[in-house]
Amino acid sequence: MKLKIFCVAILTFCFAALLCPTWRVANADIVPQTDPNTTLSRGRALLKQGHADQALGYLENALSLFTQSNSSRGIAAAQDALGDLYLIQGQYKVALDHYRSAYEAFVAASSKDETNQAAANSVASRAGSTAAAATETAGSAAANGFNANLMLAKIGDTNYRLGHTSEAGTAYAMMNVKKPESAAAKATRRLGGLGGIIGAAQTGRVSIGVPTDAAVGLLETKKEFDEYRVAIIYMTYELGMGRIAFANNDLDTARKHFQNALEAGSGALPVVAKLGQTRRFRTAARTSLGDVALRQGKYSDAAKLFSEAGKTAEKDNRLDLMWPALRGQGRSLWLQAGQESPDKAAKLREESLTAYRSAIKQIETIRAGSLRADESRSTFLATTKDVYDEAASEFAEMALMNSAAGATGGNPTVREGAPLTGKALDYAAEAFRVSEEGRARSLLDMLGEVNAQITEGVPPDLLKRKQDNLESQQQIADQLTGINLTAEQKRKPAELEAELDKLQVEFDDIENQIRTASPRYAALTAAQPLSLTDVQQKVLDDNTVLLEYCLGADRSYMFAVARSGVSLFKLPRRADVDKLATDFRAQLIPPKLQRRIVGIDIADDQQRGLGIVQGPSENLSTFAAAANALYKAAVEPAASLIGDKRLLIVSDGALNYVPFEALVKTTDGGDYASLNYLIKTNEVVYAPSASVIAAIRGTSPTPGSPAGQPGWGGAVREGSKKILLIADPIFRADDPRLNGGMAVQTSGEARGLGLGLASAVSDVAGSGGQTPVGMQLARLAGTRVEAQEIAKIASAGGNQPDVWTDLTASEDNVRGRAVSNYRVVHIATHGLLDAERPQFTGVVLSLVGNKTGDGFLRTDEIFNLKLGNSLVMLSACETGLGKEKRGEGVIGLTRAFMYAGAPTVGVSLWSVADKSTADLMTDFYRRLLGPSANTPSVALRDAQLAMINGKKYSAPFYWAPFVLVGEWK
Repeated sequence: MKLKIFCVAILTFCFAALLCPTWRVANADIVPQTDPNTTLSRGRALLKQGHADQALGYLENALSLFTQSNSSRGIAAAQDALGDLYLIQGQYKVALDHYRSAYEAFVAASSKDETNQAAANSVASRAGSTAAAATETAGSAAANGFNANLMLAKIGDTNYRLGHTSEAGTAYAMMNVKKPESAAAKATRRLGGLGGIIGAAQTGRVSIGVPTDAAVGLLETKKEFDEYRVAIIYMTYELGMGRIAFANNDLDTARKHFQNALEAGSGALPVVAKLGQTRRFRTAARTSLGDVALRQGKYSDAAKLFSEAGKTAEKDNRLDLMWPALRGQGRSLWLQAGQESPDKAAKLREESLTAYRSAIKQIETIRAGSLRADESRSTFLATTKDVYDEAASEFAEMALMNSAAGATGGNPTVREGAPLTGKALDYAAEAFRVSEEGRARSLLDMLGEVNAQITEGVPPDLLKRKQDNLESQQQIADQLTGINLTAEQKRKPAELEAELDKLQVEFDDIENQIRTASPRYAALTAAQPLSLTDVQQKVLDDNTVLLEYCLGADRSYMFAVARSGVSLFKLPRRADVDKLATDFRAQLIPPKLQRRIVGIDIADDQQRGLGIVQGPSENLSTFAAAANALYKAAVEPAASLIGDKRLLIVSDGALNYVPFEALVKTTDGGDYASLNYLIKTNEVVYAPSASVIAAIRGTSPTPGSPAGQPGWGGAVREGSKKILLIADPIFRADDPRLNGGMAVQTSGEARGLGLGLASAVSDVAGSGGQTPVGMQLARLAGTRVEAQEIAKIASAGGNQPDVWTDLTASEDNVRGRAVSNYRVVHIATHGLLDAERPQFTGVVLSLVGNKTGDGFLRTDEIFNLKLGNSLVMLSACETGLGKEKRGEGVIGLTRAFMYAGAPTVGVSLWSVADKSTADLMTDFYRRLLGPSANTPSVALRDAQLAMINGKKYSAPFYWAPFVLVGEWK
């Protein structure tokens, strides 16, 4: 079972993903601040709004101001915010440094409070009139204790993310926790007084004992907050330790910790037990107990535990937390069916499918980007992707069980592929729908990880209401479970949570209004996937076959859909398919380019990539074997249905990062040119999902074409001939093109890579998260020549090319100028396709001379561009295949350009030498823009075939990285 990294709500903060630690991003809003609290508050607000690049300057300034004033508490708060900022970058080690510094500062603050407390108690013992002062000091001490424990929990969680379970356990063990007072216990005895507040700070173990002695006049509000925080810390500790034990497969220990958390949440004082976070932890504990039983193979017990967890979540009115329990119930019942008689097994399987349907229904009610979505993503061992993957797999298996082969009593043959009918077709249709839904949700969750704000197509007034609502929600959440900088609490937890619930309802209403006002936004955020019948009628033509893959932990499936019928094939499990794809990719790309990022070095490199003089592998037989192995596993089962038709590929996992065109049907061939490539018989195009093709056809018809059937006329409007070529940006402040300071870097001095860009570089380079100090992006001088040659071709064909190079090849221009007027937008620069953390995928434009932004055009920012009905071609992308091999890297990037208005996007899956790329691209544009006026997919295929036949660049390394995603007509 795949583990979900655990991070409770008190640890979860969502910001925009890409920062620039060595730059100070210019913005009219940034002004010198002298008040540290105001500066910190502004920095936090910017983080919540998704402007992390701007927030960095404020937070570092706040840290400096707090340091100057020797405020331990302020220093800790600033360090904590910086830790959160780096955490969202995936820079876990840097985040750990900040969290440790924050913890040490809170311990220091507690030490000061201990001294002050002793004095306050002494005075209070002599004069009752000064008890209020003692109470305030006590509140400060309790707050610092709570905050210190939060830091230890964050340190534990971050180590867990790094896979350092031992260090994670050590951090959790340092937490000074106290089991919450139960209602029964409180009825029989009084809690301790002020003396229990301060622990032995000098030992590094900070107490969070609760000051509740009525003799010192503590207000009811403060009592409730203290009791609430004791419970939060205790359950955080128990759930965290349980997750670590579960990861280490110490299931008995995990069960004990989860049981402790459940008992604490269930038997807590009424004022605590009824609060939302307590209910959340209670559901998490029950669900996790089910996960333990499931892993132990106790399927019947697990199903009962999951059922109870779901009922409790429903009773607690936390429907958003029901889906993990429903998913667990579905999984348990399905596995239990394998141990029962045929009649009982059939009943259990139907109950399993019902549970999965309910789980998906609940997931779809959770608005992406909301606090509830953050909680849902960070609370449970399972992920929403698990739900869709497992559900699609089980519906597909039911389809095969009910197929003609399955009805005879034998197992369906994976290579038969007879068209499905009747009940088998019904199950396959539901499996397909779930697969399509899962792809859409996965993209939304990826955007949610970086707090992406989709603004294009959203009415400004509704956008402002949405942003204000989210900020209000975050402010209340911070009061409840965030770092506490003030001991004073004016409102009870229950009052705050009631307001939070109200804001959530308002947020849902605003989202509905936005979707009504903007069909394009609705198609992205609340897409209704097409049925199989709709795909056959609205997406496919008689000459196109859809191959859609659904990879699962236990088994995988391929849908082969033509207008005439639907077939379903069982494939190897995800890990095996991913390995075949990775092995194939390893044979495509020279070894030197597999571990080190192409085109990146300390020194300038006039080639498009490092080690580019080394061509593809000379071991033809090894390449052919790898290419044929993947073909046999992923394509050949449907060979009889495919014939020579066009293939529309909807990939999954590592399949997103390999070109199907380069697969070979046999291993015969004496050289690269003579191999039997799939491209020789089939045109190949790709799509994020089948439903996306219908969506872009419905929103971007080509002038002169029937509504909903765009066809690639190439024109944004009648007579459009404009072509935009963006190439050879300036990446370094010492670039000689700047002529000793021609451009003013208004966003600060460029000294290396910004943090967000560095995160992407380290991921793609496979450097384990470590980016060498001073690393620079190499200039891609060859892209300038490439753009100039394409411009000549465009002009010769009567088109009007615009070439943006140097400082003109900037993020500001792409965002600000009227790029919607162009028929083609060709971007030749460094691109980064991150399969480990797709949120770091983007395109690098000029890193110098920006007035706004940082020059790294990320996926979430591309969604907000305004493109016309343009063909977008991305040249020179680098790809990193991390251990997760998530497909959202290439899917997210291409879907973003489609949302911005481009029906077809060309992307390179790796970067290739300048000469071969220039040859391929110029030939492609001759065929696209010349008298024949081919569609992009036909033009690209013909250019690739010509390169194969030309022998010199016949190896797939040269011609295969470029693929087209989206519309092919």
